[in-house]
Amino acid sequence: MMESKKADLATDSPLIYVVIVNWNRADDTIECLKSLAGSDYSSYRSLVVDNGSTDGSPDAIRAAFPSPPSVPPNFRGEVIANEDNLGFARASNIGIEHALQQGADYVLLLNNDTLVDKRLLTELVAVGESDPQIGMLVPKIYYHGEEGRLWSGGAQWRRFPPRVTIIGFGREDGPAYSVQREVDYATGCAMLVKREVFERVGMFDPAFFMYHEDYDFSARVRRGGYRIVYVPQAVMWHKGSASTGERSPLKWYYLGKYIAPFYLKNCRPPRLSLALFVLWVLARETVKGNARYLGSYLRGLRDGWREFAVKESH
Repeated sequence: MMESKKADLATDSPLIYVVIVNWNRADDTIECLKSLAGSDYSSYRSLVVDNGSTDGSPDAIRAAFPSPPSVPPNFRGEVIANEDNLGFARASNIGIEHALQQGADYVLLLNNDTLVDKRLLTELVAVGESDPQIGMLVPKIYYHGEEGRLWSGGAQWRRFPPRVTIIGFGREDGPAYSVQREVDYATGCAMLVKREVFERVGMFDPAFFMYHEDYDFSARVRRGGYRIVYVPQAVMWHKGSASTGERSPLKWYYLGKYIAPFYLKNCRPPRLSLALFVLWVLARETVKGNARYLGSYLRGLRDGWREFAVKESH
């Protein structure tokens, strides 16, 4: 087991590595890093894992955060540049592995289309350090540019139709979302994970290229005996699906493709749960006027089912 180390830090606070995956969104990533640079928590490092961008992202990010010795380490533009787009799970794992090698006590997985409050890290770590059974922590996430409108207060399991639901999604903030509590799932938008969790349950399943890897990981964290806790005093803002677009056929394809392995791996009974969920999605999106995306969703579901069935058969 790799020992944590903090020899280069000015304090004894736990070392946090903030891992951000980027794909052709240099401006968003730089803005995210600049918001992080305003943090009142000093014991952190930021790491961007670039997923084969073609827009010059690695150079732009490095240029925005120079790295001479006079610049504090947490303000430097540390970038790992992948040659190809490996997907969110594999790219995140590269960043997590690097963070652990550097002695991180915690890893914050953070979407690049986000902005963070200066006390985000401080508030999350304070709760994490209060209980050894807490393995993962999630903040209160608002929609960017929409004052008081929630994007997430953690996520929970609904029995019927069987599905993961984001708590507070699209609702106005209020007292109900200001209470610290245990939740069932964390979203990949922002999750602070203790080092020992990765050492015990592993990292993201690389079979998930995009979407649902966060829920799959959350299920494994809970099976590993850890709690996932929502920390409302830790605040950030999310711009939305910047990389694929909220209403793109590609997004719907990936949503369909990777819902199949999530249900088959984590839900009981798996096939019935998946069937009920898919029927609910088809009905919901038809009513909402999004039927034009359902062909992409079903093609993804078919491909995900086939790939997972082949994998399981071996």
